[in-house]
Amino acid sequence: MKKTMGLPESFASTYLVVLLLFLQLLTLGSANFSVIGPADLILALEGEAVELPCHLDPKMSAEDMALKWFLPQPSKVVHLFENREDLFGEQTEYRGRTELLREAIDYGSVAVKIRNVRDSDEGKYICSFYDGQERKEAPLELHVVAPLFPRAFPLMVALGVIFPLLGLVIIGGLYLIWKQYRDKGK
Repeated sequence: MKKTMGLPESFASTYLVVLLLFLQLLTLGSANFSVIGPADLILALEGEAVELPCHLDPKMSAEDMALKWFLPQPSKVVHLFENREDLFGEQTEYRGRTELLREAIDYGSVAVKIRNVRDSDEGKYICSFYDGQERKEAPLELHVVAPLFPRAFPLMVALGVIFPLLGLVIIGGLYLIWKQYRDKGK
């Protein structure tokens, strides 16, 4: 019987097979996943709320993962979720304006809601999922548009409606006077 490092060859080959199986089990234990964000540009109306969604593929719980939404240039944390709780320490411009929507977190589908969207919120965001071994990310792009009719004072709205109507009434009255004058001249 041939010996390898003082051990029988059959024991060494059995040990090698067991070691390979153990390493294979370790890689199976770490979940392979990818993070998917929306394929299209996200449009938001200034002053309104917007959701920045991301989900895992394959579907799996993200409850015990660290989730982070941030702007890479310049680096700004938008929302951070770790150890099953929201962390607000790193937020500056977004403090009090974000919320993690986690109704479907058990299926790996979450979104960050930004309230009172500002023009400065526009940019390319990253959503990041970290399971303790792997960090995966997906890009999102937010475009902020100004409202068609900005918030106006009621007096301005009233004047904006009354003056054009008054103009139409005056033009209509002048037309009727002109028409009567023309008919009398015939």
